Amino acid sequence: MLHLIYIYSHFQKITFFVLKLQKLLIYICLILLGTRCAQITPLTGGKKDTIPPKPLGFKPSNASLNFNSKEIEISFDEYISLKDIANQFIITPQTKETPEFSVTGKILKITFNEDLIANTTYKLAFGNAIVDINEANVLQNFEYIFSTGASIDSLSVSGSVKNALNHKPSDQVLIALYDALGNDSVIYKEKPLYITKTNSLGNFKINYLPNQFFKIVAIKDQNKNLLYDGSEEQIAFSDNLVNTNDSSQIDLLMFKEVPFKSFIKKSYSPEYGKAYVIFNKPQFNIRSVNSESLIHYQYSMNKDSLTLYYKDQFDTLKTIISYGDLKADTISIKILSQQLFEKELKNKNIKYDLRANFGTTLPIFLKPRFTLNVPIESSKISDSKFTLIEKMDSSIKKIPFSILKNANWVTEFNLEANFKPETNYTMIIERGAISNNSGRMNDSVSYQFKTTSEEDYAQLKLKIFLPKKENYIVILLNEKEDVVNETLIECSLASTSERIVEYKNLLAGKYFIRVVEDANKNGLFDAGEYFKKRQPETIYNNLFPIKLLAGWEIENEWIVK
Repeated sequence: MLHLIYIYSHFQKITFFVLKLQKLLIYICLILLGTRCAQITPLTGGKKDTIPPKPLGFKPSNASLNFNSKEIEISFDEYISLKDIANQFIITPQTKETPEFSVTGKILKITFNEDLIANTTYKLAFGNAIVDINEANVLQNFEYIFSTGASIDSLSVSGSVKNALNHKPSDQVLIALYDALGNDSVIYKEKPLYITKTNSLGNFKINYLPNQFFKIVAIKDQNKNLLYDGSEEQIAFSDNLVNTNDSSQIDLLMFKEVPFKSFIKKSYSPEYGKAYVIFNKPQFNIRSVNSESLIHYQYSMNKDSLTLYYKDQFDTLKTIISYGDLKADTISIKILSQQLFEKELKNKNIKYDLRANFGTTLPIFLKPRFTLNVPIESSKISDSKFTLIEKMDSSIKKIPFSILKNANWVTEFNLEANFKPETNYTMIIERGAISNNSGRMNDSVSYQFKTTSEEDYAQLKLKIFLPKKENYIVILLNEKEDVVNETLIECSLASTSERIVEYKNLLAGKYFIRVVEDANKNGLFDAGEYFKKRQPETIYNNLFPIKLLAGWEIENEWIVK
């Protein structure tokens, strides 16, 4: 009996505990639910504001005449701020000092710190500088106009600016108008009277101009100083003065001038045995290059630098460069000391590096070519330490080859072998295959590549009709505008203007043709010269791509005009 009473008492305690636990769980759920229900969420505030500020009033009024105030106040329908005002704001004609700007709530105040020119129409163009505070919505191309005289000038000039080379639009270019009576150097020394910038299509227009003549120049104003800084910036100009009473379009071609003065910008030795001389412009009249222990030198492709190769020289490489006008430059290039050279050689940091003219694929019409970082005597290239292996299906075998090299010092050499189409090869070059008396040598290296088939390439036969009897450079460009081929064409007075240019072994893809009228017959495109009033050489671009397919021979015609 006592046992049953004990069990019953224990059961009551358990029941009581379970009931209390249930109540606790209910309270927790209610608290969580209440917390979730009471959670504060931000108000959406309705639709996002996308409307730019709107000007409501002007003091003095916009387009006012006989303006004689030092301040302008413009009120807007909402709070505003100014963004990038230094680059966005343009005043024409230019003042000596930029006006001061201040914003108080919805009011923009402009203050002039100088006297304005009498009987002149002024335009204040704010570009995209005026924005509202909340959403930064832009009031685009807002203008305020006034005249210090009795009327507002209503004439304008308009036109376009294109790159002289590819005829693509030049955007964000400064268009500058100068007094017609000013000398040509004014663009270097004084800010222009009237300015604007080209849009994304290269087009421009300057309004509110008086009836008079101006010089017009386009400048890629890199440092935003409103001046032309010479060959560091691009320029375009008109051969004639601009008459604002003439509505004709003004088309300008932009180019970068070749510097008038020639000098050496830099000279240095990146590694032992090699040194660079960098000029500020291409050099066409170098007569001789003399340097201590010089073994070889070569020009860069566009002739604006020299690469010098030397041996057995330490500390300083003294070099004398003589020119056709009997002038000469003497430079001293710092190079390794003998002690440091021996240390670097011992640590295997001075060696012969090879660069191949192919990657994992070798075009079937090319010979493998290897370029060295510094020249070596031909006799120091050991053919026995080269191995060429052919892999075809399950067959692997060594095949004979020969190394084609110059008689004396060489910076590159070719490999001659009977290469088969669509076949895998491995070229193994052992350490020390290229080695000189001081112990400088190459590291071991192997190249794995596969030859292509003739069917992987396209052929192009271009019939071209040239506009007049001149010399031309016909340039083939790929889709990336890389130069694939340049062909010089001479047209004598007795010859026809029709020419056929054939291109073989081209990769499939789209190609474009550019023709340069080589007026001075130097085989190069010559940019213009501002002071000599010489425009860039005429260029014609075929804007329609020529699509080439692998294994096909395409014929195409172009009447150049």
